Amino acid sequence: MFISAILDLRGAPNWDPTHLTGNAFRWPSTNPAVRVGDLATRLAPRSFAAAGSPVVTPANVDGTTGSIKRRSKQYQGSVYQAGSELRSGDVLVPRAGTGPALLVSERLRGALISPHFAALRPVDKQFGIWLWAVMSSDSGRQLRASLGRGVSRTAVDIPALFDAQVPVPPLAGLHALMEPLHAVEATTHREEAEAIETWWQTTDLRATEWRLALAIPDASILSNGSALRDFCGEIVRGKDTRSHALGAETPGYLPVADVSMLGGKAPRRWVPGDAGNPTVAYPGDLMVAGLGKLPHARIADAPLVADNHVFVLRLRNPGVGPALAHYLNGQDAYRLRQLFLTGTTIPSISVADLARIPVPESALELPEEPSAPLPLSERLEQVLWTS
Repeated sequence: MFISAILDLRGAPNWDPTHLTGNAFRWPSTNPAVRVGDLATRLAPRSFAAAGSPVVTPANVDGTTGSIKRRSKQYQGSVYQAGSELRSGDVLVPRAGTGPALLVSERLRGALISPHFAALRPVDKQFGIWLWAVMSSDSGRQLRASLGRGVSRTAVDIPALFDAQVPVPPLAGLHALMEPLHAVEATTHREEAEAIETWWQTTDLRATEWRLALAIPDASILSNGSALRDFCGEIVRGKDTRSHALGAETPGYLPVADVSMLGGKAPRRWVPGDAGNPTVAYPGDLMVAGLGKLPHARIADAPLVADNHVFVLRLRNPGVGPALAHYLNGQDAYRLRQLFLTGTTIPSISVADLARIPVPESALELPEEPSAPLPLSERLEQVLWTS
């Protein structure tokens, strides 16, 4: 939602942009305005997180979905603890930036929360979900930005936040908002990734490849599924085509599939389909980049000549090709590919190592593409001010 205002700066003693945007901010509601400080009190952290403890910080909250991505083990110091200083219905507002707020609930019981959040306790518990929604909405984030200090990363002036006015709906209207707001808040309950930490272990290097033992804590991930070679009749590397290639499309010539073409760019070279015994990828074949960190896997939809940095995988069952390409381009296969890359300036992967990348059974079915949901702030904006 776009909000604008015209300010008369004649005689204004302070032309600071932050001050001016604060004056320009307007809520998209005609409900009576009440001070945040009259709706909630501020809490202080009383617990302590030792080194290595998983702590929720504002940086761990996804700016689009409002969910906790993972907890940090890099923080040490005073914290809030859900179930001790914090209880269900409390609201956590980032003290820097304009990221989503967090609503404390039973799912966070025992969690350690960084004091980089300002903890607000509503004077009435029913205001908790509503206050969380207001602070996380587009308008609430604009309000917090207008109350900020600093340039590169705005720090919210917490006393100013408590003095800020927010429009409060009548009791009947507030009750009508409860169900849709709880439904939106439930979408922020997502599975968290494991906290990033270091690891060490003892390994018998006589029975293990050194490069893999040094790269991963658990080599069993390399046996999680069938090897990529099991889906292929053969895996062949393309050949150097530069000596007889043309730089313009020519009748009777085939486009050269190089790494840039696999990455989505237009063909740059064309060669005769029968000159120099080329490696031709036919419709249904899977092509994978052998050079670079990214696989750029794609299915050939017309005859193409592979250059020497592209592998052609002739599949036993072309029907699984789209699913294999989707998997190889995904994060799980990307991490596995990094284990097998050699070279520092321009990394590459060998045919043998590409062939051993494991493909889990679940990867053989293409996932349904869900429609991209609106960001949390936009959904809350619609529920709060257009319901």
